Amino acid sequence: MSATSLSRPRAPRRRVLITSYLVMNITSGTVVGAVLITVPLYALSLDASVAQVGLIRGISGLGTLLLVIPAGLLVDHYGSKRLFVIGGLCATFATFCLGSAKTPEVLTMVMGLSGLFHALKITALNASFFADLGSIGIERAGWFKGSMAIGLAFIGPLLSGLMVDVLPFALQFELLALLTLLPIALVLLFRTEPARSRAPRGFTQGIADQLAQFRILMAQRTLYLPLMTEGLSSALFATFSTFVAVVAVQLLYLPPASASLLMGIEGALFIATVFAAAPLIRSLGHRRFYPVSTAVIVVGLAILASAGSIYALVVAAILLGFGLGLTNLVVSDRIGRMDGEKGKIVGLFSAAIGVGLAAGPLLGGAIGAVLGTPALFLAYVPLFLLLAWAASRRELDLLDICGPAPRLASQRDETAAIH
Repeated sequence: MSATSLSRPRAPRRRVLITSYLVMNITSGTVVGAVLITVPLYALSLDASVAQVGLIRGISGLGTLLLVIPAGLLVDHYGSKRLFVIGGLCATFATFCLGSAKTPEVLTMVMGLSGLFHALKITALNASFFADLGSIGIERAGWFKGSMAIGLAFIGPLLSGLMVDVLPFALQFELLALLTLLPIALVLLFRTEPARSRAPRGFTQGIADQLAQFRILMAQRTLYLPLMTEGLSSALFATFSTFVAVVAVQLLYLPPASASLLMGIEGALFIATVFAAAPLIRSLGHRRFYPVSTAVIVVGLAILASAGSIYALVVAAILLGFGLGLTNLVVSDRIGRMDGEKGKIVGLFSAAIGVGLAAGPLLGGAIGAVLGTPALFLAYVPLFLLLAWAASRRELDLLDICGPAPRLASQRDETAAIH
């Protein structure tokens, strides 16, 4: 979008740049966060089964996974501004069409397109943000993820809760579609993009080059534990945001707005933990950090699976938000220690997120259909216990391999596009 200058721009220009990114990120995250809650509720109103709810929600996560390899090529060929506008307009249309889906099958197809277009838009926004990082200030790199999370995990779910009791679903999706036009307008009005000085690579050669670079990166043995952590955490986040509505509405007969409230509580704790709990990494160390975060998540899952009231669900949401925030911190810390091109590292973690966002609801829906909704949450308990066990093994401990940690503020710089 805007060019990265070698010298830092004057303060007013920098403030405009930062403000525009914050508005775009919060707005984009808000729409996605509202859709995460509204779509499962709408699916339930269409008499969708638990398995269908999981499929509807899970298929939207495939967009992130599918775009991992071609994302850089798309930016090379079309530029981040054009890619954002194209992806944004297509996502607006797909969001608008969600209310017209009158069967779970049609809703699944529309959600698949919506997820793909949204991933395209966020890919372009992420590329633009890191291109402008020299102008914005490296110390603010974590703001990308933080501002996106504010909309995705907090404002969006609360907005859905406000709308669900007073507006029909079709009108809710139409309003959310209109909201997606705000970031597009900001890009068209305030973003410029320099002409690319070199011809873009051919798609075939470009894909071959990126695959070769990914293979080199994957040779790092220390990469796998944080990748598994990111994928599993993303799967749990997607599963909670999808099936908390099923628990609240179908099992406990609570009003639909309660699902939005629970998601907002979980998101608020996640955001607070990411920004406030970073010193825990230094005080606990990596080996103890995994067991602590795992214990918090396991207790939250146990309460969620056995919840008999809204109060138990609130406690579970608090614990899961705190636990997932802790795992996010340790993953960000480990990314900062890794060798290699950070763009490719972020690409791999985006792939792990895509797998988690897709597989979590899909497998959760299948388990819930066979064993009941509580079982789909309990299925995560042995997985997180296994993760904590793997982290305790000396040969997987990055503290023995990578030396002293860099500053935490910079460790989160390259994880801005993740979740």
